Amino acid sequence: MDRIIRLLVVFMACISFMACEREGIERTWEMEMEELDARLKKLESEGARIDTTHLSVFYRTLKQGEGPYPQVGDTIYFTYRGYLPTGKIIEDSNDIHPPKGIWKCVYKPQHKVTGMIDALIYMNKGAELEMYITSDLAYGKKGTTLVPPYTTLIYRVTMHDVVQP
Repeated sequence: MDRIIRLLVVFMACISFMACEREGIERTWEMEMEELDARLKKLESEGARIDTTHLSVFYRTLKQGEGPYPQVGDTIYFTYRGYLPTGKIIEDSNDIHPPKGIWKCVYKPQHKVTGMIDALIYMNKGAELEMYITSDLAYGKKGTTLVPPYTTLIYRVTMHDVVQP
């Protein structure tokens, strides 16, 4: 009987915890900026160089490339993986763009994640970047089913080629 009572108590505690987690704390822009600031300071303290695009996308170069940088009208080929700050993968070009996950598109600064497109102009063939895209340049205050409101996204992107028309 004691075992049944203990199991019932554990079960009720789990249900209570899950209900609290679903309600959670409402995220704000200030919370997002505090989290991003802490992450960037940690990276810098580890020796990383953080740069910023004109739209304020933070990025660090993981590997230098060579050749021309994308201009409007160029065809670009790149792979990417998007993460939440927790490390959870929310998007992977391998799942979306066959073969080999390479996304081929004509470069123009319009996309649902404006920040990722903004940072692509800093990549030439062979370059690898890690981008930190704030919610105002991604999914905003509403988020999505996978992205909570006011959440900075992290993208690791590899540019495979830049072809001028």
